[in-house]
Amino acid sequence: MKLAHVALLSLLAAAGCLDPSEAGNLVPKTVEEDPALPAIEINGARLHAETYGKADAPVIMVLHGGPGGDYRGLLPLAALADDGYQVVFWDQRGAGLSQRFDASELSTDQYLEDLRLVVDHYTAAGQPLVFIGHSWGAMYATWFIDTYGDYGGKIRGAVLSEPGAFTWDQLEAYFKRLNASIEIFGEQLGDIAWAEQFMSPSDHARADYLYSLRQVGGLPADHKDPNNPRPFWRSGAIASAELQAIVKRDGFDWTRNLAAFQRDVVFIRGDLNTAATLEAQQELAASYPHAELVTIQGVGHQMIWERPTEYLADVRAYLAKISFGGAR
Repeated sequence: MKLAHVALLSLLAAAGCLDPSEAGNLVPKTVEEDPALPAIEINGARLHAETYGKADAPVIMVLHGGPGGDYRGLLPLAALADDGYQVVFWDQRGAGLSQRFDASELSTDQYLEDLRLVVDHYTAAGQPLVFIGHSWGAMYATWFIDTYGDYGGKIRGAVLSEPGAFTWDQLEAYFKRLNASIEIFGEQLGDIAWAEQFMSPSDHARADYLYSLRQVGGLPADHKDPNNPRPFWRSGAIASAELQAIVKRDGFDWTRNLAAFQRDVVFIRGDLNTAATLEAQQELAASYPHAELVTIQGVGHQMIWERPTEYLADVRAYLAKISFGGAR
């Protein structure tokens, strides 16, 4: 959505022409508001989810970024279904088109259990799985692996695309690099401030809408292609804010047990991203005993959407390397 359209929505809402409390007016309806959306029931939550490929095929589970993002911009990965895999997409708790929750209803233990149960939901006994995680999703996959290892042999590997950090100290350093690219009086923050004159995040839809404004252009460090913006449904403002508040309060270290994970993993980065630098990604990769780092030239953080052909080629090379069976 272009900023001009976003501003128009704000103006219409302020003028009383658009009821911001009515589902679907500010951001798309969730699975609770639109029963026709594909969904699964997991751990007391209704999650937006869909699969591509045969249900008995080796599973590739896609974990989107955020926290609070959605999988819409990762859908080019559905092409892997043609290789003989079952590709699983799902919006995490409180994010995308999944069910919303208040901050008091969210916890990190809950998110970890969500992922475990989603893995169980899509894999029968002996059915192998590889994670593809982007940004926060790559952190999420690492958190799971640090906790559960290869989960009884089920997790055969992971493709980790520009994770921000695996420890609190690393995350602080990542945010410093990310925020250093923001122009305090730049156009992006000016547009957000303008919109907030007309709307206040007093309910979930308003909060999601305002948070989505921050996602339109992205941060300069990400080096998104302005001519090929990554699509998304909605950004879960409450989920994003609460998860970040929890890890800031409690800290985290998802590297304590990674040395025991003897599967190969691959890190894929874009060379233009000035927050997920080569040195930072090398530091993260060193937490795994068997990790390879691949760089795609001429692209930033949204390499899956902007450069799907190159990204899929690197993923396929990795899957072949680990002999993760598909049709090819």
